[in-house]
Amino acid sequence: MVRSRVAPTLLIALLVAPLVLLAAACSRHPEQQFLTQFFRAARARDNTTLGMMSAVTFDPRERGTVSDFEITTVTPEERTPLDLKSYVDAARKAREAELEFSKRKKVYQDANLTQIEQLIKVERDPSAKMTPALEKLKPEWDKWRAETATFAKATAEARSALAAATGPAEASLTQPGQAALDPEKFQGEMVSKTVTVNAQVQTPDGQTSPKTLAITMRRVVGKLGDDAREGRWVITQITG
Repeated sequence: MVRSRVAPTLLIALLVAPLVLLAAACSRHPEQQFLTQFFRAARARDNTTLGMMSAVTFDPRERGTVSDFEITTVTPEERTPLDLKSYVDAARKAREAELEFSKRKKVYQDANLTQIEQLIKVERDPSAKMTPALEKLKPEWDKWRAETATFAKATAEARSALAAATGPAEASLTQPGQAALDPEKFQGEMVSKTVTVNAQVQTPDGQTSPKTLAITMRRVVGKLGDDAREGRWVITQITG
């Protein structure tokens, strides 16, 4: 009788065990392994691995090391169109405008080169006095100099905006054997989500305390010409 009772019980246990393990595996967030690898690389200062996973640093000398963590929430993925070509066009137009201005400036400069050189020498010498001709020239040349700075600033800002827009996309899409990102031809979306974790963080002075970290992750999906591209996740911000 004892044997007949044990056998069904053992059979039920054998059937239930795989289901329990499967449920436990399914309950784990897919971001768990990624973040485990990231925090391990940060702890070891493995810059090669970190460079492939993150656009931001988590320097153990400043922020400490994460010894353990638990994911508490993961926001739904947000998708936004990635219009890189507009940034390319803006940078090109800013540069073309600067070059056109430089041509006009050179014409003026060549026509007044001797006086401009005299003006620059006088400006460097506090005791020197300007001639009436230089006094007339100075406001005109000051205007050219101010506009030079304005055009240079516009070009620099357009280039910075382009770099900021393409940086995350390049980080996500740059993979061995894949063609480099061409911002003029790429069409796609930026996918973003934020993972919140409760982490045990050991500070540089050896103290361990709980800390909540919000980790923003992004990746790019789309097409480069006729080729579909699926970028990898890249950490773009860590707060907390």
